[in-house]
Amino acid sequence: MSQSVHHVRPTPPRSGPPVPRPVWQQLLRRWGGLLALPAPDSPDVRRVKLVGYAFAALAATPGLLLLLRELVMHRAWLQVGTHGVVLLGAAMLLMWGWRQPRRIPQAERIFAGLLVVSAVSFLQMYAAHPEQIVGRDLLGSVLLFIVTGLLLILPSRLSIPLSLLLLGAYRLEVNLLSGIDRDRLLVSQWVNTGMFALLVVGVVMRQTLAGLTERLHVLEELSNRDPLTGLFNRRGFEAQTRLRRTGDASGTLLVLDIDHFKVVNDTHGHAEGDRLLTELGTLLTHLIPAGRPMARWGGEEFVVYLHGHDVASARVVAETVRAAVQHTLPGHVAITVSIGVALWPSGETLHHAFLHADEALYAAKREGRNRVRLADPDAA
Repeated sequence: MSQSVHHVRPTPPRSGPPVPRPVWQQLLRRWGGLLALPAPDSPDVRRVKLVGYAFAALAATPGLLLLLRELVMHRAWLQVGTHGVVLLGAAMLLMWGWRQPRRIPQAERIFAGLLVVSAVSFLQMYAAHPEQIVGRDLLGSVLLFIVTGLLLILPSRLSIPLSLLLLGAYRLEVNLLSGIDRDRLLVSQWVNTGMFALLVVGVVMRQTLAGLTERLHVLEELSNRDPLTGLFNRRGFEAQTRLRRTGDASGTLLVLDIDHFKVVNDTHGHAEGDRLLTELGTLLTHLIPAGRPMARWGGEEFVVYLHGHDVASARVVAETVRAAVQHTLPGHVAITVSIGVALWPSGETLHHAFLHADEALYAAKREGRNRVRLADPDAA
């Protein structure tokens, strides 16, 4: 008896508009992005921040201590506690950031939380005892101080709405609770609003210019670096050597080339060749003395400038690099390098020094590779 086989086609997925997320998920996602820590600052930015925060702490401490004394005299113990915690927390966070600069973003967020708690505490005190402990003018100054801190340490997309909320609450409380005719409050409140607007503009401009400066710095650094090895490219190498060769400064140039690199690419593929170039770049950064420019000149060729080295000391460095590549460079493919060494005296161009080192490199290639040769035979 024959049996018929029925092939059941899978039901195609229904097409249609995507299912919208619930409102609470959208809000959580949005606020999560606002509260997320920013990318780490560069070392230069961290140094500027630390110096600025230290100066701000010194300038603000006398007024904050006098405010604390005023609160103690009026026995406003809740505000004494919160204000004291803010002062102590600011000092501890500044020391924490100074000892561990990478923690500055976390310290900024913690301090922002302390400032918000302090602002809420002062607003609550004024609502309970208007004009009895802290008058409207002093309260306005305190809130402007807190707003300044929030604008300086938080991103503008978070600090500006929060600052507007605090200043709006201040104006509402003063209008409703001070017992003063609103016409008399008009001038002071609009002056405070103008001060706040100028502060916002200044801080936003500062953040924008800082961001632009940082991006320009990154772009300039990228334009001077080889993307594969992370070493300088020709442009970056030339710029670095110009900085070091001032007056009668002299040094030595090393030109390295991986032996039989084309065979590596043809046999093992370009991915393996790229890996070897990267590994060689990393090895050079560990072996070459700090502060000596090095670059991937092109293809499998590298160049190193040893500032202040004579030919004899440069040859020692070159031999160290050659031996390290032969014996310690990790990987499935064994490689060697040939190195040419040439003196780069003061007054001579990079082009001429490179030609001398390159001639020595090709002499090493002709003599069997995996060796160091000097441009001047008399210096050998």
